[in-house]
Amino acid sequence: MKEMDKRSQLWTAVKTLQKDSRLRATVLLYFSLAVNLIYAVLQALIGVIARSLWAGTLALYYLTLSAIRFSLVLGHQRANVVQKWKKYKNSAFIMLLLNFALLGIHCITMYMGHIIAYPGYMIYAMAAYTFYTVITAIRNVVIYRKSGDPILLASKALTLAVAAISIYSLQSSMISAFGDSEEFRIVMGNCVGIGVFILITAISVFMLIKGTKTIRSNLQID
Repeated sequence: MKEMDKRSQLWTAVKTLQKDSRLRATVLLYFSLAVNLIYAVLQALIGVIARSLWAGTLALYYLTLSAIRFSLVLGHQRANVVQKWKKYKNSAFIMLLLNFALLGIHCITMYMGHIIAYPGYMIYAMAAYTFYTVITAIRNVVIYRKSGDPILLASKALTLAVAAISIYSLQSSMISAFGDSEEFRIVMGNCVGIGVFILITAISVFMLIKGTKTIRSNLQID
């Protein structure tokens, strides 16, 4: 009897998630937050063990993004429209700052001999995480393309940024682990790295402009 009650409760919860898009989005935000935190801790451990500047920087990057996601989760249910758009704008500003910090680390890893060296198992973990972030980013773009909720839009932008950084980090790690040409490593690293930098900068600037305009229009209405 108890087992049937548990199944009934589980089925009710599943049906509620299917019908309530806002609740479903909140659950997904929490799930993304948990995944980011786990991966950030893993990168931090690798940074300490392998003495990798890049891994340590990535750990700080993902921890900061996790803090942004946590802020978005808290604001999804209780914040008013202006507060949500302010969180959206703040997320863009922090993304932009982090992007320039990563550009500096990119230059160090490319030209000062700090080659990214990961253990083999970590490369497989990075590949799995990259696959997850890319699939999630594509899914979010499709699902939230018409959403007017700034919290969901900010989450979509964060996922796109994480996916781009993950692709760059994975290709750099794989070339360092399996490649034997220093020139090829530098050329590929620069091409992908600059492409990712431009993409995230464009996303952040767009968010800053949109957030500023929307906040001003809402304040004028009030």
